[in-house]
Amino acid sequence: MSENQDSINILDSEIPPDCEILHHFSQCVNACMRRCGFTRQGLARRMNEALKVEVVEVDEGKLNKWFAPSQPASMPIQYLPALCWAIKSVEPANVLLMPLMYSASDERAKKLQEASECEVQMRELQDKRESILEEVKINT
Repeated sequence: MSENQDSINILDSEIPPDCEILHHFSQCVNACMRRCGFTRQGLARRMNEALKVEVVEVDEGKLNKWFAPSQPASMPIQYLPALCWAIKSVEPANVLLMPLMYSASDERAKKLQEASECEVQMRELQDKRESILEEVKINT
């Protein structure tokens, strides 16, 4: 691939990506559900909490239908943030974004990393300052 092709944003490409990911998405959600430590009933409760609904929107039966490979029904996309919170993972969102070569990012982790990098820079500057002051003492 040429350097020119590397710099082209896939969203601007005339060639559509392969977005056939429903099976992979369902597999990912099911794997996350098994790992998260909650029952399907517990996950439905957490999703309803996140959706802040008074009438139950999600129940165990819907979860089973939405993520069974043989079922034609799919979860409404607006429930994705509640699902990710309920299963404690953004993996399903990343699966959906994969054809576009994007992924969900953890803004909190980015900020903590940035703060850590600032701490390292501050130490380096402090060391440099002390070195300069030591040099001035030696020369005077």
